[in-house]
Amino acid sequence: MSKLQGSVGKGGQNLPDDVHAVQALLVQIGLKPDPADGVCGAPTIAAIKEFQSRFTSAPDGRIDVGGTTWKKLTEAAAPTSAPATPAAWSGDSSQWTQEKKLLSLEPAFRATIEQVIAALKGQAFQPKIVFAWRSVAVQKKLFDEKKTKVLFSFHNAQHPDGTPNALAVDIIDTRWAWTDAAKTNGFWSALGAAGKELGLVWGGDWTDFPDVAHLQGRQNSELAKVKHESGL
Repeated sequence: MSKLQGSVGKGGQNLPDDVHAVQALLVQIGLKPDPADGVCGAPTIAAIKEFQSRFTSAPDGRIDVGGTTWKKLTEAAAPTSAPATPAAWSGDSSQWTQEKKLLSLEPAFRATIEQVIAALKGQAFQPKIVFAWRSVAVQKKLFDEKKTKVLFSFHNAQHPDGTPNALAVDIIDTRWAWTDAAKTNGFWSALGAAGKELGLVWGGDWTDFPDVAHLQGRQNSELAKVKHESGL
């Protein structure tokens, strides 16, 4: 991807070729800067802000040459660098990098979780994904240890070829993990509020088996359907 010649968006230089390039990238990642005509109008600025909301709590609707938004936009529009085979996803998924954990999520769910993380950072929390996708073998181990009540969860959602397509994450604050301090400092309630505002299910609302670190993208009633879609 060529570099921008000038800034694009609110208050930017908005050179037609630059605007067109930005609009094409926004369309590529599923946003709608209509019309994509090389003119930076309100829809394009709104699309830029929507994209920025995935990683910052203060979107300004502007993309500067060499800036963070340009870097993240070109990365988001690039072909995924996620491993393509089931074997490449082996090992202890709790030890994967944050980037790899995010890549193991179903794409639309991933974008929502990025917004949750940005919102929490905007409140001065230090969110970290502990589990995103995990294998059915790990799920069975947790079941045998009575740490979960199900043999298949939204964490285990995958493509039929065995590559991850998870619909659940467990998120902690790096300072407190699962200690009482996380509750005292309001992290669990902030996590639940951020997730539910974006239409996610928060495990902290479950009365029979509360899971305060857990967010998922589908209702529990859809678990059997997701398992079938996963080829399991």
